[in-house]
Amino acid sequence: MVVYLTSNFIAPGDNRSLFADLRKEWKEPAKVLYVPCNPKEKKENEQQKDTVLDVFKNAGLEVKELTMLGETGSGPVKDLVEDANVIYLAGGHAPSQLAFMKNVGLDKVISTFNGVVICSGAGSMNAAYNVYLMPDKTGEAADPNFVRFLDGLDLTNIQMIPHREDTLKRTLDGKNIIEDVVMPDSYGRRFYLVSDGSFFKVKNGKTTFKGKGEIIEDGTIRPLKQGTIVPFMGYFEQTVVKTMLADGYDMVFSVNKKTEVCEVYYLHENLKELFESSKLKYPDICFKLSQLVVEEEQESFLDQLRASVILKELKEKGDYVRTVHVDTENGRRAKNIRVWEVPGYPDWFLVVYIDITTFLDHDWMTDEYARTGFLERAALFISELPEDENYSLVYTNVKGFKAVNELFGNWNGDMVIFQTRDVLRKYLKPVLLGRLESDHFVLITSDDNLTDRNLREMCSQVYRNQSKEYSYEIRCGIYSIKNRNADARQLLAGAKLVEKTIGDGTAKGNRLYAYYDDTMKESYVRQRFLLSDFERALNENEFLPYYQPIVDARTGDVVSAELLIRWRHKDLGMVSPGQFIPVIESEGMISHLDSFMLDKVIDFLEKRAAMGKRSVPCAINLSRVDFYDLSFIEGIYERVKKKGIDLSMIRFEVTESAYADLESRAMEFLNKLKEEGVMILLDDFGSGMSSLSMLESFDFDIIKLDLGFIRKIGINDKAEAIIASTIRLAHLIGAKVTAEGVETEEQLKFLKYADCDYIQGYLFHKPMPEEEFIAILDGE
Repeated sequence: MVVYLTSNFIAPGDNRSLFADLRKEWKEPAKVLYVPCNPKEKKENEQQKDTVLDVFKNAGLEVKELTMLGETGSGPVKDLVEDANVIYLAGGHAPSQLAFMKNVGLDKVISTFNGVVICSGAGSMNAAYNVYLMPDKTGEAADPNFVRFLDGLDLTNIQMIPHREDTLKRTLDGKNIIEDVVMPDSYGRRFYLVSDGSFFKVKNGKTTFKGKGEIIEDGTIRPLKQGTIVPFMGYFEQTVVKTMLADGYDMVFSVNKKTEVCEVYYLHENLKELFESSKLKYPDICFKLSQLVVEEEQESFLDQLRASVILKELKEKGDYVRTVHVDTENGRRAKNIRVWEVPGYPDWFLVVYIDITTFLDHDWMTDEYARTGFLERAALFISELPEDENYSLVYTNVKGFKAVNELFGNWNGDMVIFQTRDVLRKYLKPVLLGRLESDHFVLITSDDNLTDRNLREMCSQVYRNQSKEYSYEIRCGIYSIKNRNADARQLLAGAKLVEKTIGDGTAKGNRLYAYYDDTMKESYVRQRFLLSDFERALNENEFLPYYQPIVDARTGDVVSAELLIRWRHKDLGMVSPGQFIPVIESEGMISHLDSFMLDKVIDFLEKRAAMGKRSVPCAINLSRVDFYDLSFIEGIYERVKKKGIDLSMIRFEVTESAYADLESRAMEFLNKLKEEGVMILLDDFGSGMSSLSMLESFDFDIIKLDLGFIRKIGINDKAEAIIASTIRLAHLIGAKVTAEGVETEEQLKFLKYADCDYIQGYLFHKPMPEEEFIAILDGE
């Protein structure tokens, strides 16, 4: 993608530089997608569209076709973006355009666009990651609730203010726009005030500027020079860079692939003595560095850093990364070796040797301890804790944090995280504080701070940002430290366990915080035992696949099945999935079970095919954790293909909560499976937020209605109306519907009447071992 940010290029003026540069990127007749500020202003849009076409024509930029976004019958925005090779973001009222683009979903699909984006005025403002909506209409400058900062298209970090000459002189609501509005807003930010005819170009991560303008930053204004621009680093980026600079690089050098001669570009003071007598051949450098590595890793270090190993991995993966450990006077440090090809120098590769201990120990966003750093220091603190001092470990979780991102965007979600960190410090005064992930913090504090008043005030929070206001709760699980030999990991697990029980009546405390006590020990110890026994049980085939048949709602015939997991423990007998799945999932090990289930269903289908026996499609569940294990996700297709299984016989179920968390690579994977004929099911629809955007953003083959809805049939008229409407909606978008948890004839009768496609539940079949499922298939 190439992005041009212009103040105004359709007005008369000297735009020769812009058009000369555009012609380099616009090499063939273009299909242009025109994005207006307000699609309802049809007359104004037509006039501006005709002007733009004339400007393009006079500049020698040929237009094959132009489509205006928002026109009747113009089609889904995703298809329009895919069909275009030039997108034009028009000028006008920036807030109106931003609202329009988000309403039609342009912000969600433009990131994949691979053509030229030309922005004018308001369009240039809205292209930013965080848009500065400068007051434009009468009343906006005086309105205290006018929102000036919103998430934009994220095409650039440039926060642009167009029409420099007019803006410098402009007043609105009795205020000088620059002095009274922009200058006060510029603290902690950088705005680019740009003249008409000037432009920024963003290509391949590089931003350049040509023309006239000023930079407004921290209440000051200074000239904007032409040439390469380093976009302003926002609050989060500054934190990352400062963390990197604090640790710094140990060594940076390049290696000739043929001669293994090295050129050293940077060497830390601590390493200069080590290389005094070295001829700086690559084997010499590797040997010298290995003398610093802990003894148990030295042999592997030398083996893995062989040039042949590196070159093989560079060819297969494009880069090379290894981590080793070094003992120093200040404790053990983690060192990262990274290798890349050098663009333009095919005979060389570049090696970076860097200390990453701080990255592992600290959370990049909040600068508090990360999980590893917190647990190491917590263990030391607990071991040295005097007997007469009482401290507790506290685990916190923001209730409904996902709703913040859904309602207000990621930027405001980040602000809630910062506010949570600050109130934890204010009320609990922790001696240690860490951020585990997302909105989850952990801390150790004196019991003197854990008063009911402190906890109540801390747990009930309100986040405010200009016109936005959101009330949220911080839930706390508290584990009193009684044993100075306690394992910090066990304390954390106990605190997490008690936090999950808040609200179910089993925890000691109120609805916002609770204490771990002896009544939870049996359950906790059982969970720990199951977790410690998990790998053995997996190797010894104690986990069993159970099949729950799914039937055609009209005929009752078995048409598919869902694969479920059961654990027949050698000592405990049958263990309920509710006892072992949550703890295995919380420890990030659920992918092992899902991989096991995939192997089982592949083997089952392979055996049935070899015997010429009837089979039906079988579905397995994918956890959200699976999508963070790319080797597992990307290997699914190859494992099925290797066995020669008909891909239509395997289905995957994704819960709506897991789907909401998926990133683009996971979505690409699901789309790839669909293209190969694999059906994708949306599981538990109705149990979570049930966002209709899920149904719009991905073509699910089957939607499974959550059993919570099904149980209300015959009891709740509204639930029945929702079920019937959902079934009709699914059919309209080309999806089938499965009703889960059907147990009564009354439920079945209603679902048939509502035209439900498939039924899953005890009314027809319970989950059963493979042998019983085979008997059903063979008996039909």
